Amino acid sequence: MKPFTERLPSEEWIDARCEYIGGSQVSAVLGESEFETPLQVWLRKKDLIPPVETTGVMNFGNLFEDVIANFFEEETGFKTRKIAQTYTHKEHPFLRANIDRQILAGNGLESTAILEMKTTTSHRMKSLDWEPPRSWYLQCQHYLGILNYSTCYLQIYLRDDCQFMEPIKIERDDELIAYNMVKLAEWWETHIIVGKQPEPINGEDMLILYPDHCDGKVIEASPSIYGQYSELIKVRERKAELEAKEEHLKTTLKAELGEAERLVCAGSTLLTWKSTSQNRLDTTAIRKAHPELCKSFTNQTKTRRFTVH
Repeated sequence: MKPFTERLPSEEWIDARCEYIGGSQVSAVLGESEFETPLQVWLRKKDLIPPVETTGVMNFGNLFEDVIANFFEEETGFKTRKIAQTYTHKEHPFLRANIDRQILAGNGLESTAILEMKTTTSHRMKSLDWEPPRSWYLQCQHYLGILNYSTCYLQIYLRDDCQFMEPIKIERDDELIAYNMVKLAEWWETHIIVGKQPEPINGEDMLILYPDHCDGKVIEASPSIYGQYSELIKVRERKAELEAKEEHLKTTLKAELGEAERLVCAGSTLLTWKSTSQNRLDTTAIRKAHPELCKSFTNQTKTRRFTVH
């Protein structure tokens, strides 16, 4: 087996990804990622903000690939092989694919396919009704489009439960592939070739663009800005009303439950109210008992607080 460091992506490979759109960036570029925005992708490709830091979870996913591939082979009877190659779109060289494994035709598989492997948690999958995240689906379709394959299998490993999910078969969607390719090409032309900055779409984007305020600087609200402010006030009022209603309904249902742990209807569980125990660190007591120790482990963070008056 190769040494630990040789089984992780090289710095050269990570740097090279700034020159193209890979499968894992497709959802972010299209504005459908829960972790990264089009602006953040653009800023990283322009080397204006640091690349995404490699985490222990990412390293685990890379190191565990052989185990996941072995499980897939045993589960399906298919044979896979690792491909040390970057595939490039025929018309758009900035659209590329680095697949995890190639599935060889045979044993009931009519043509060569793709194996994409992921690690996640059962909590995340449960929140998605056990359906693959949209970003993974778009990644698989991107690979199918570039390699011109018909099928991609998704093999998921649940880190918290130490369990494998059943392999998920994803068929090629030509309409979606064609649409995405056009959108990705337009994004590349507009934002990478021309250099136009993508619009910010969330609070994280705004903090990247404007991390600090300027002391004493004040702007006068234009009619359009005041209109947006007024709409925000109304939205916050409706939100407060809905939250109050939610709390009232929850309190009423808890009163009905009493000491019961579940509410059911025709055998189906509607809700549960169970006792749980948690061990929490008493930071207040630690600060009093070991103030100098706490001070040595205290880091200052900086942000901007958005306050509506």
